[in-house]
Amino acid sequence: MSEVTQSTQEVIHQFPCPGCGADMVFDVEKQALSCPYCENIIEINAENSSIKEYPIEAAAETASRNWGGKTVIIHCDRCGAETVMDANRLTAECAFCGSIHIRTQSNEDVIKPESLVPFKIDKQTAINKFRTWLKKRYLSPGNLKILAREEKIHGVYIPFWTFDADTNSFYTAEKGIYYYDTERVYVKDGKGGGRYEQRRVRKTRWYPTSGVYRHYFNDVLVCASNQEGRNLIKRIEPFYTTELVPYRSEYLPGFCAEKYSIGLEEGFIEARARMDSELRKLITRHIAADEVRNLRVRTSYSNVKFKHILLPVWIAAYRYGDRIYKFVVNGQTGLVKGEAPVSIVKAAAIAVVVLSLIVLYYFYRTNG
Repeated sequence: MSEVTQSTQEVIHQFPCPGCGADMVFDVEKQALSCPYCENIIEINAENSSIKEYPIEAAAETASRNWGGKTVIIHCDRCGAETVMDANRLTAECAFCGSIHIRTQSNEDVIKPESLVPFKIDKQTAINKFRTWLKKRYLSPGNLKILAREEKIHGVYIPFWTFDADTNSFYTAEKGIYYYDTERVYVKDGKGGGRYEQRRVRKTRWYPTSGVYRHYFNDVLVCASNQEGRNLIKRIEPFYTTELVPYRSEYLPGFCAEKYSIGLEEGFIEARARMDSELRKLITRHIAADEVRNLRVRTSYSNVKFKHILLPVWIAAYRYGDRIYKFVVNGQTGLVKGEAPVSIVKAAAIAVVVLSLIVLYYFYRTNG
């Protein structure tokens, strides 16, 4: 039984419909708030909003913690996922693993997202994709299709950090320049003999080199989800950050947002490792040699800024036997990936058929 308390659910509705007073939800097709009862529509006005980036050294003082309404964090005791939800729209199960062992926590110190990519794929489309995908699992148990139920799919915003930085790198290396010599080479002919031939042989001259390389990094993406969320994201990439819009709480009704489990400092460590790796590639090209070896780079970072963003994913977590399987849909592009059990009976039957065909092939080949 869910551990969500009744007192947590007794709050004022965040977006009451001005026509009938019911809860409004974000309508993916209209990209606006919509009332499911009287079909009233309210446009989301983001004209006066801007996407801000914050200096990383002043994150504690400058980053906003206000998610724009009464929200709570739901913690799953099974997989550890934590999602931020409207306080009046609590779920009874975890979107990532389907567990009902969830509980609420305070979200007072959670940095608010600065922007997001709104859902472009609606729930019914995601469900249809799930059902179509299940039908194509030819080796799966026949009763698997009953799992494609509407209540089993959840829209979740996955958290990311983005980082900007000016870099100043001092490097040393050896650069290799190719040149060619003509040499007399003995070539065997395969019959125990051989002959000498004149051939051009490539060689390399090595020279010491050093210098300074400056580069600006913009929006280096780091997934801030738990490990399960990171694995899901990798399977349905890419996402296109050109469609980011300023965060407004009106985009959340009907969905939940995962709380970042990779903190800002840890996220920057990962971002810096990516930037260091990219700098080595850029500097190698900058040296403009045929080969580069013994490259050493010392980099200083300045004007580092960050923002917290959210990307949309539909997740269906279902249990079959003793295992949890997942199906995911990229909420922006519609790309689908999933896991499904394999029927031992069907797999064995196919193996028997394949083996029989192999035996028949060799029988007719031998006796034909």
